[in-house]
Amino acid sequence: MATCLAELKGHLPVFPRITGLKHPRFGDLSRPDSVVMPSPPLWSGSYYQAKDPIFIHLTVTGRCNASCKGCINAAVTLGLEAPRSLLVTSGETVPERDARAIVNLVARYPGETVTVCFYGGEPFLAADKMDAIVRLISTFPEAERIRYLVYTNGELLSRALDKYPHLMETIWLYSVSIDGDEEQHNRIRRGTKLSRIIANLRRLRRAVSSRVLQWSTLREEQSLIRCFQQFMELYAEGLADYFFWHWVETFEPLEDLAGYVARYEEEFSAILDVYLQHLKEGRVLPIVHLNELIIYALSGHKRGHTACGVELAKNYDLVDGRLHACADLPPEWALGEIGEDGSVIFSVSPDLEALVAYKESLGCSNCGVHAYCGGRCPVQALTGSPLRTLQYCQLTRLHVGLVLERLPELVSLLKRAKISLQDIYDHSAFLAPYTDVVP
Repeated sequence: MATCLAELKGHLPVFPRITGLKHPRFGDLSRPDSVVMPSPPLWSGSYYQAKDPIFIHLTVTGRCNASCKGCINAAVTLGLEAPRSLLVTSGETVPERDARAIVNLVARYPGETVTVCFYGGEPFLAADKMDAIVRLISTFPEAERIRYLVYTNGELLSRALDKYPHLMETIWLYSVSIDGDEEQHNRIRRGTKLSRIIANLRRLRRAVSSRVLQWSTLREEQSLIRCFQQFMELYAEGLADYFFWHWVETFEPLEDLAGYVARYEEEFSAILDVYLQHLKEGRVLPIVHLNELIIYALSGHKRGHTACGVELAKNYDLVDGRLHACADLPPEWALGEIGEDGSVIFSVSPDLEALVAYKESLGCSNCGVHAYCGGRCPVQALTGSPLRTLQYCQLTRLHVGLVLERLPELVSLLKRAKISLQDIYDHSAFLAPYTDVVP
């Protein structure tokens, strides 16, 4: 792995110069200056104080009961085309080892709250192991500074409530993958059924006080507005508290970029209309990354690192007895190993700047939205196709540009409702680091 990381700069992707999509207002979206974040701050209420969360992601199992189209774990991390349901024991956690490793890593940050994020596969296929880990950690004093998050497809929540009620009560946040209405979700997330997930969420809401984030992963053939409408239904019923969407990382470029851009602009503009209508009524919709973008645009804040912050070497992913900077990067890029006793053994110094050296080739420092974006996800930039990555850059500029056009009205409504940026942050934007942060 040390050789892999050391030689990474010599094997960076080459991003070709392309003629970008011509937008009627923003111009060529491949131009770094087609959309530019405003500076300095735009209004007097621009001050806010953000927290810098610390995460430890634990891959509980590589097994999954679904076969979602474009599964990043199968395609990128494991290099497989087979459905995840065919994987039997990949990445299984060892509770005694991994609980101790988590405690050892938490001890590196005295006085800090650390979020342990259960990841998969589908974590609830190994709910017994999650339960064991939570119970083992509870015997250490560090447990007082630990809270739990789980990324799940939502199919097995009721079964876990029956067998592991203590575990379910302990989890602070459930991130549930929902990719639209019944027809769209079931078509994309094969092996899952939205009606069953909603029934599970109803039961979860009755049983625990935990919060629920709807996470929608967008593919070219998906409708964003159908994801949003599904969230609004769940939100109205009290079954989902937050909403986030993200373009899937994949190898293949979008087949019809112009068509997708036109559709995304139409659908995102409709969402912004609804957002502004709620703001007129004095309410902030809990769209996590939109609220964070509004804060960045109005405060002049600069992210200063990639959205996930992988190069900061502050957060860690435990996968199958190895320590990673990111669970979605290939296994040969592990930083070290976990001993049988839970000791953390670094095989290389955790200097991860090499993982984001591609940003120089991509031209991130000259991009007008870099202050918000921070540079495209290393998983996409290093393991995806250069053309797809460049398409993401254009989509991100479009996304930001559509929000910037609404800033004058946003500022007016925020002032009228006496809503500060701190209010927006505390309401839902604080959750951005717990997601993939940017679309």
